[in-house]
Amino acid sequence: MIWHIAFALDNLEEGMERFGAALNLDWLPVKHYVGESVDQNGRPYTLKTRLTFATAGPCALELFERVPGTPNEPAKGTAFHHMGYWTEDLSKERERLAACDWLHRGGPTEPDSRAAFFASTLGILIEGCNSTIERPGLAKYYPGVAPGMKQPHQGG
Repeated sequence: MIWHIAFALDNLEEGMERFGAALNLDWLPVKHYVGESVDQNGRPYTLKTRLTFATAGPCALELFERVPGTPNEPAKGTAFHHMGYWTEDLSKERERLAACDWLHRGGPTEPDSRAAFFASTLGILIEGCNSTIERPGLAKYYPGVAPGMKQPHQGG
């Protein structure tokens, strides 16, 4: 189930203003994200960015500051970055997508990983998001109470 569409921008505040004015959107507080990840070759790197989600639904709009040299860089000539969808096991998802000719482009793919990016020959990224890991403030987008989670719909 697709739950968000993401854009990588040079200026987060400008993107919030422009998308907000055009689509009449309000935004969740900007989050300063710092986390460890891996690239498509398994090399670790630290991802540092700022991001936010629109408060409207049913599909979330995500804006984040692009990070050159990482999977968080959009394709040249566009700000569109990826579509995010729910899955329960990124290890199995990596195998399933490989059979469909989608290549792993970054993010760990252990069964309990938070998210990973995949690409096809279309030049489009998709982000598999683990529905069993809580994302504070985004509970309304979950596909129901995920196994092993305590009511993720609280606080979001």
